[in-house]
Amino acid sequence: MRIGIDAHMIGDHSGGNESFYSGVFGEFQPDKGDDYFLFLKEGVDDTAYCDRFNIVRFKSHNAFIRNFVELSILAKKLKLDLLHTQYYIPFIRPCPVICTIHDICFEHYKDIFTKGEYFRNKLLIPYAAKHSAGIVTVSEFSKKDIAERYHISPKKIHVVYNAVDPVFRKMTLDELAAVGVREKYAIGNDPYIISVGNLQPRKNIPRLIQAYSMYKKRHPEKQLKLVIVGKKAWMYDEILKHAQTDPSNIVLTGYVEREDLVALINEARGFVYPSIFEGFGIPPLEALACGTQAAVSDIPVMREVLGESTETEFFDPLSVESICEAIERLVNKSVIEGADVLRRYSWKKSAEVMREIYMALCYRTTGQREKRLDEY
Repeated sequence: MRIGIDAHMIGDHSGGNESFYSGVFGEFQPDKGDDYFLFLKEGVDDTAYCDRFNIVRFKSHNAFIRNFVELSILAKKLKLDLLHTQYYIPFIRPCPVICTIHDICFEHYKDIFTKGEYFRNKLLIPYAAKHSAGIVTVSEFSKKDIAERYHISPKKIHVVYNAVDPVFRKMTLDELAAVGVREKYAIGNDPYIISVGNLQPRKNIPRLIQAYSMYKKRHPEKQLKLVIVGKKAWMYDEILKHAQTDPSNIVLTGYVEREDLVALINEARGFVYPSIFEGFGIPPLEALACGTQAAVSDIPVMREVLGESTETEFFDPLSVESICEAIERLVNKSVIEGADVLRRYSWKKSAEVMREIYMALCYRTTGQREKRLDEY
């Protein structure tokens, strides 16, 4: 097989999109005799991939040209049997294409996207879903959503779960002191709760800030700060406005490197994830891996990912009162010793599933390979 993988999101700090590709292909083991081509942007470190993939650098910095021109040229030039893209597919396809669609949030919440992004997604993602040879998504929730919205057979859609990088773990006091995130981000010595996610509307940060303010009014005797980690994505002005209501207690760190993120989560009294819509939602699992209690939105995908985890509090993401009550329960919980739910997810297992999907699409006539795929 000759398979090309559009991995332009590696290195762009795009949250779950980047984590999925770096996690899966960091563990991916090609079969002997197969050729895999990983398409990366210029300047991105390929150390984790160059021993198993043929690295090809994108020449264009323009997303439209990359998606709809350069990928077509590369597929033809490299004589690919299969091309793997994300969200969009080229209009001219020299070979079959499989497309990763993490979720279709824009179909449910139009107003939390810019007009340009909404109309681009509304046009191009349904086209990709209907014209791809196969679709990869990250949860059974997203699989059902995509199948029902676009009237596509569920058999065409394959679930490859996200997982947690081993770097997310409980750190020792000496390790935390060495990183020094409290000083680096001017948090001070007070306890704090933390939320992680790019600053954009569906992360629901304004309601979290309102709930935090409600908590502070109800418990003026308690010292508790709110730390929000994430780079500015889009439509984040309202988040910044709400954060300015209590600048001495609400800390916006911006994007932080992985080592600092792990330390920040370790130091936190609790982790709050108020997102109104997700395809999977990795950060709560990362928090649990660090031994930090989590409170998350009570939305279908979070129930799927976390199950009935006793380490997790659920709340109504559209209710400030509900979020506040979850914070109250969260900070009063004792420290956890581990999270059984983490054993369900593994980048190695997900990489194996991805390899089987490639095999099944490239060798549709081989019943044995199709059967192996069904076992996952």
